[in-house]
Amino acid sequence: MPEITPSGSMSHAELQTLLDAFLTDITAVRAPLSGILSGSATWDAASIANSAEEAKDVTVTGAVLGDFVLVSASIDITDLTLVGQVTAADTVTCQLLNNTGGAIDLGSMTVAVRVLPAASFAAAAALTVTT
Repeated sequence: MPEITPSGSMSHAELQTLLDAFLTDITAVRAPLSGILSGSATWDAASIANSAEEAKDVTVTGAVLGDFVLVSASIDITDLTLVGQVTAADTVTCQLLNNTGGAIDLGSMTVAVRVLPAASFAAAAALTVTT
């Protein structure tokens, strides 16, 4: 592939080759994003004691074990930890974990879940990682 240099010029053919490679790379990056799954639920967790947790299941159609999960809350969760994982087909279990040293009672919130199918991130055969 041609390289762009500050003092060099590129022919039309070299520029076209570079742009084609760029578009191929962009397409490869965007492909996994097109399969993102989503779900949300209203959650009014009970008061959570220190070292305790509260869980809420959210339906995300198409989610399977092993998929990657992102979770966010519509309110400040006051130093609690919010995590999520696919625990069954079409089900993401969200957990609020309290390690603050005291009880926390949050208000009602909406928990939003995004699931990135693991199959979307299969490494290309030509990809080599070196350290």
